[in-house]
Amino acid sequence: MRKIDKSIILSTAYKKWEEEIVGKHPSYNSSNFKFYVDIVMNLYHCQHGLCAYTERAIAQTGFEQDKWTEGGRYMGEMPAHYGELEHFDESLKAEKAWLWDNFFMVEGKINRQKHTESVDNILKPDSPHYDPFELLAYNQEEHIFYPNTENPVLDEDTLKRIETMIHTLRLNYVKDWRRKYLLERIKAIEFGLEPDPVDEYVTAYEMIRRSFAL
Repeated sequence: MRKIDKSIILSTAYKKWEEEIVGKHPSYNSSNFKFYVDIVMNLYHCQHGLCAYTERAIAQTGFEQDKWTEGGRYMGEMPAHYGELEHFDESLKAEKAWLWDNFFMVEGKINRQKHTESVDNILKPDSPHYDPFELLAYNQEEHIFYPNTENPVLDEDTLKRIETMIHTLRLNYVKDWRRKYLLERIKAIEFGLEPDPVDEYVTAYEMIRRSFAL
């Protein structure tokens, strides 16, 4: 799960509205909220069309920077995709339903499975302190993420927190798809060839690539 930069605000009309809210946010209703599409597409732009947690592609197009008006609104219809707008910390939804800091786009099934589970910001992908290469490691045989036990800075309690969040965010839900996607690219690395471009599962791939460089 890679670090996500959400400082790129293209939906400036929404962001201005959000920052001017005093007190409780309006109730969450995705079907008729005027900035819903703006939020979704801005997140896809920040996430490059990938699920924020698993890095599986959930949107192929439509999030390019030129899709926004000068007034900070998304132009046109929302393209086909299979992500859902996720509240990272569900407990904030009642009072801060439209908080940009709490939003990600994730694969629908993962959003529904995670639902109201409690979260730990240690694996919040847009956190300033989040670094996947410090906190996570990757098992190339099973194609799963696990806590980075080789990092001497991480004590037993921190490792348990990371392990819990790996489950909560379903980072290994896509392990079979991830294995299939990366297999040919791993073979290319092994034979010293240039692998096909990698536009999914980029953190797992980078961890594997780095292991070959050791």
